Amino acid sequence: MRLTKLHDNTKGYVVHDAVVVAVEITLHEVVPSVELATQVSTLGTYFSSFSDYFTTTGTPHLEEGSSSDRQTIDLASDAPSSDDIEKAKHSLMECSSALSILSHAQAGLSTDQQRSIETFKANFDDFVCNFLNFEQKNSDFELQKITRDHIYSAMKRNHETHLSHQQLFDSITKEKEGLHKRLKELSFRETKLVYDWENLMNESEEVKSRYAIQERKLAQAEEKKKIAEERMSRSTSAWSSLQEQFL
Repeated sequence: MRLTKLHDNTKGYVVHDAVVVAVEITLHEVVPSVELATQVSTLGTYFSSFSDYFTTTGTPHLEEGSSSDRQTIDLASDAPSSDDIEKAKHSLMECSSALSILSHAQAGLSTDQQRSIETFKANFDDFVCNFLNFEQKNSDFELQKITRDHIYSAMKRNHETHLSHQQLFDSITKEKEGLHKRLKELSFRETKLVYDWENLMNESEEVKSRYAIQERKLAQAEEKKKIAEERMSRSTSAWSSLQEQFL
């Protein structure tokens, strides 16, 4: 509202040339929304269970790998590399050649040795199949182990990130508590200030009223003083006139 609307040309501003504006301030406590509290509760429950699982699982035990004389295969692929295939072929060719030589040997072998060689030669296809099957299964095992370790590393990173988030959230909560306490202190000081301010206004209004009364009393006293001065002046003149008659 413009002050010109409150102006009266004959009386000045309304209410003793002053405008008092009263403002009521209501301070509401800031609390987390229900949705945020629910999210935090859900996250806390999940990661508590996740942490229990992670700590219970522990660091995965890495079993011993294949012996040094086993053929090396590419663990990043389901199929062996071309070099590994060539090495395996060469080993099988050497084994097959050795069996052929020993099976045709006429001397230098005992009867049991010859029988064992013939038996092994008859089952050579099974041997090759078992050898290749072992290499394939060993490759699958190593690949699964690497995949498991990779997933475990991801779990570990997530667990560490969760701990970091939890620490940051606790820090924010602590900071909010400090701000809340500070806000309460400021609210108390603000309320006290407004209370003192209102008392000052009431006191000022009382002083102003007393001043107006005193102004009226002073005007009355001044009027009486003037009357007394006039009377004294007349009395002084009469006394002077009387004195002149006896001189």
